[in-house]
Amino acid sequence: MLDISSAQLKRLATAWVGNKNRYEGVSIPQQTLTSLHQVAEELILTTFLKPFEKTEEFFYFHHEEDVSNHPVYQSCMTIFTDPEQLPTEMIQLAQRLYEHAELPKIRGGEFFAAYFDDILLQGEPVQALALVKVQTKEPYLKVERAGDAFAISVIEGISTQKLEVAALIFNLDEAEGYRVCAIDTVSKKDERSFWKDEYLRVRPIEDNYFNTRHHISMSGEFINDKLPSQFSLDRADQLDLLYRSGLYFKENESFELEDYAQTLFPDEPEQQEALKEFRDTYSKAYAVPLEEKFDISGQAVKKEFKVLKSVIKLDKNFHIYVHGRRDLIERGFDDDKGKKYYKVYFDEEEL
Repeated sequence: MLDISSAQLKRLATAWVGNKNRYEGVSIPQQTLTSLHQVAEELILTTFLKPFEKTEEFFYFHHEEDVSNHPVYQSCMTIFTDPEQLPTEMIQLAQRLYEHAELPKIRGGEFFAAYFDDILLQGEPVQALALVKVQTKEPYLKVERAGDAFAISVIEGISTQKLEVAALIFNLDEAEGYRVCAIDTVSKKDERSFWKDEYLRVRPIEDNYFNTRHHISMSGEFINDKLPSQFSLDRADQLDLLYRSGLYFKENESFELEDYAQTLFPDEPEQQEALKEFRDTYSKAYAVPLEEKFDISGQAVKKEFKVLKSVIKLDKNFHIYVHGRRDLIERGFDDDKGKKYYKVYFDEEEL
């Protein structure tokens, strides 16, 4: 957990980075260090740090040969060693970002590098470097008094409510590639991120968040794709399993593979074994080493829980949301109407 209550903004450097395919270039002022008055400094501090307060997903910089060859990692190391080098390294960081700003959806905008002291990560003070790229500006109304009247104009500014692409690099785990948090709301979930994958080139840290996220994803694939063909389960059986799987991650503090398999399939040793085999297949297919025991990350559960969503979709007319009690759902076929049906038993109806 991140605590920014005692954080101090020590240095801020600013540049402008455009889209390379539109030949917009990079604009770096002679004085990259930006001076701030107190109110602006406080806004920068909360704007750049608050989005990372509750994050549990961490990454390391990654390079195929050695992380010491990673250019952004090199700049971070130089700055952490001597913060006075921030203006010089800002030039390298901005030029590097421009090389990866090629997609049409990438817009030119301000690029910031902010150096902070005394951020508390898990209760320990640490230095950190924030890298923030502004993609879009927000319109704001400016009201000014002119004599006996008021004049209203529209100005554009940087939103203090959200970050589109940003990273927070902590001066921790230098040998492994520094501990990094990253945000990218520009790239779609299933596509390669110009920020995370191209510019930062990070890999997930194999911690509790990592294991929780992948076990939820693995469970969803197993229940939705593997089980129906291998064991002839209908949709209601699948949804019951998805519901019980979700309950396991929500109600338990720790995960144990054997306990999880027995919880889902208490009297089905074949299905328990099929789950374990599919987990091994998943691990090899996605090249992700998975632990058999770990503490469940609540944030990963919250973020990935939609994978275990329990909904029966019937043509375009009906959705049945299932929250347990498989024994109260019957599935059949009506010969007179020539249609399939579900029969649901209940005690009370809520308006």
